[in-house]
Amino acid sequence: MQSQVIICDQQTLYALGCGALLNEHPQFNGYCIVRNLQMLNEIMSEDHPNYDFPKVLVLDSGMLNFTNPLTYKTIHLIKKSVPIMVLFNDEDEVHLYNLIDNGFSVIVSRHISETEWVKALLMAQQDKVYFCATIADKVFALINQMEKIKQIELMQQLTIYDKYILVRICQEASSKEIANEVGHSKRTIEGHRTKLMQQFDVKNLAGLVKIAFLTKLYDHYLMNPGLYDVTLCAKTSAL
Repeated sequence: MQSQVIICDQQTLYALGCGALLNEHPQFNGYCIVRNLQMLNEIMSEDHPNYDFPKVLVLDSGMLNFTNPLTYKTIHLIKKSVPIMVLFNDEDEVHLYNLIDNGFSVIVSRHISETEWVKALLMAQQDKVYFCATIADKVFALINQMEKIKQIELMQQLTIYDKYILVRICQEASSKEIANEVGHSKRTIEGHRTKLMQQFDVKNLAGLVKIAFLTKLYDHYLMNPGLYDVTLCAKTSAL
């Protein structure tokens, strides 16, 4: 059965190229291009004139922010009604892991051949699993990086307060020094340190320093010091 293809992509020229490619293949009955999830929701609404026509979705992975509850909810509603092929933008391994963990089973790089692109779309249409060669290599590498990915996910879930404490530990600041900076007691800082060691399953401060560098928290701090505002941290202790 022919399907209409919805191309939800922020890269307009790429989307137009995909449309031209689809016109050459009789398996597909036209296409439309949308540029954000809000437009996608409108296309998928029951009031749309083409609602009943079989569809398959080509989706820009850059639109999937898994830390945003609204985006998370929206995409899972769409996944229930239309097969999806994801265009991966070479984001980090955590993003790829989140795509797979959230049930996206057809994922391809933007740089594949026309033949492979069409094959991937057909696999999505048939509700099968398909990764292009580049993505397959990345998935294989993920198997050996699962522990690191879990640590990065834990790091992303930390409050700015705990991230600041970790950064200052990397700078060899004592609990007393950190306490003076954020306006809390030394005991409060020690409580946060203990909680962090438990979360990351390390036995000492050296383990926390290793985690901070492994997850690139310290690199992020060096590039974005303004995000670790000590006056903000002073208001956000959970203890």
